Amino acid sequence: RLLFGGAACGGAAAVSTALLWRRRDAAEGKPLRALQPDVPLMCPLQSKQWVGTDTMLLRFGLPSPDHVLGLPVPGHVMVVDEAFIYRPYSPVTVDTITKGHFDLLVKHYPGGEISTQLARMRCGDLAHVRGPCGSDFTYRRGTARQLGMVAAGTGITPMWQVIQTILNDPEDDTQIRLVYASRSADDILLKPELDAAAAKHPGRFSAHYVVSRQAEGQPLPEGASAGRVDATVLRGHLPPPASTDDERAHVLVCGSEPMLRALCGPKARDGPTPPGQRRPPLAGLLAELGYRDGEVSWL
Repeated sequence: RLLFGGAACGGAAAVSTALLWRRRDAAEGKPLRALQPDVPLMCPLQSKQWVGTDTMLLRFGLPSPDHVLGLPVPGHVMVVDEAFIYRPYSPVTVDTITKGHFDLLVKHYPGGEISTQLARMRCGDLAHVRGPCGSDFTYRRGTARQLGMVAAGTGITPMWQVIQTILNDPEDDTQIRLVYASRSADDILLKPELDAAAAKHPGRFSAHYVVSRQAEGQPLPEGASAGRVDATVLRGHLPPPASTDDERAHVLVCGSEPMLRALCGPKARDGPTPPGQRRPPLAGLLAELGYRDGEVSWL
């Protein structure tokens, strides 16, 4: 059953482009990349698991067991429906670890057009996926000696891509410190995976959870505090701003619009960009704490 449209998109030019990419990957000894620019990728749903009251983990198959999805880190795909409405989703799998499939962690919003269609999918249904899509920030080994992360809700998904990439690389000694905000303890997505990573790499990765609406009488999970992400939390759980360029500290931010604007400035998304810059200068709470413009990226 075809749930999302687009199988007829692209045409001969798109097919020729895909073949050229596959030949180049083979010639360079790289894994086969399923995503090709301007080419629709139809992916069968292999499994669906609800991991919370409104969040599901979806596994989609790739063309063969040897294919990787073909995304930068962090990166996302566009899921497109028959009306060509699309939404971006960051997989929770990365090419260096996973072949043959990719996983999406999707929050089902009431009235959300794409998330509702994904929630209705059955195994064997096909989804129309496009990409690869990156961001202004692409992780490379040596980007920072200490990498801070501030995430909220499904903003954890691109962070998890970066965390896996770093911890899976034996030559990467970057230290990662994560602050993750959720409404309640039950809304902390990927918590078992994050806790397992922290236990396995105690000197390289730590996670602090901030819960804003914990039910009265319900204890906070280990490693969590109640309230909101404020200056005290950031000072206590992020790497400090670098005092010299050699220290190479960097902070990534991904979450709701209010959080992004509070941390990075009221014009973080839509403010004027100075000549030669890809985004507005840093402002907000992180600037007040002493982080410099080049030390913070929002995803």
